[in-house]
Amino acid sequence: MGRNGAARQDQGPAFWVNLKAFKIDATLVTYGDFRRYVTETKYVTSAEKNGYVLAAFEGMGEYEWKQLKGASWRAPYGTDKAAAWPMQEDFPVTAISWNDANAYCRHYGKRLPTEAEWEYAMRAGSQGTRFPWGDATRDKNGKYLLNYWQGRDHKHNPNDDGYMYLSPVKAFPPNAWGIHDPAGNVWQYTADWYGPFDDKEKTNPRGPETGTLKVARGGSWWCSFHACNAFGLYYRGKSLPDAPFSNNGFRCASP
Repeated sequence: MGRNGAARQDQGPAFWVNLKAFKIDATLVTYGDFRRYVTETKYVTSAEKNGYVLAAFEGMGEYEWKQLKGASWRAPYGTDKAAAWPMQEDFPVTAISWNDANAYCRHYGKRLPTEAEWEYAMRAGSQGTRFPWGDATRDKNGKYLLNYWQGRDHKHNPNDDGYMYLSPVKAFPPNAWGIHDPAGNVWQYTADWYGPFDDKEKTNPRGPETGTLKVARGGSWWCSFHACNAFGLYYRGKSLPDAPFSNNGFRCASP
């Protein structure tokens, strides 16, 4: 995992790890999945407790986030935009925190994947490339292979990939192991606390024992080549465990 010669020091060095066998969900947890979970458990998310989501949408500045009051996983861009951008059952759930994702997985006898498990599964046997299929965002016929922001800035998105914000969890082809959205769409929470890679920890690495920020990987629809540039298998995102962002989601692993 990791890579050598990266512009960001936290992406390296590259090192081999040994992992115990595990399973990981083929798709991100969807809005429909999470809706059923909330109906069953009456769970209240961090955004609902805090009263806001950290949101971004077309027309905002680079690296700008808005504390959007009243937004939640039900309406991640705010209630005033809910009619224009309604959530679909097969969209990945978003506007949830790491704490929310962890609670969901544990309820179903699962867990969040470690950062090493996540990278191994998303790479699907590939090595050294930005995406599991290579370094290009489109196939040889020009068809987009993932959901990311095509605009030169965040004032406008031409939607060349077909989506302004979220896309259905099976909208794009899976990797070689049948896993959808290995990059783009939403950031994906992992179990690890954020910190430098420990290249001496080669068997089932789990990151630092403690920390203040949790690692997320993969990038999201908000990432572009001109700002953030984080979509892919290298970049390591991070956030507070109780921070709900409108471009973060998750998938579960087991055992």
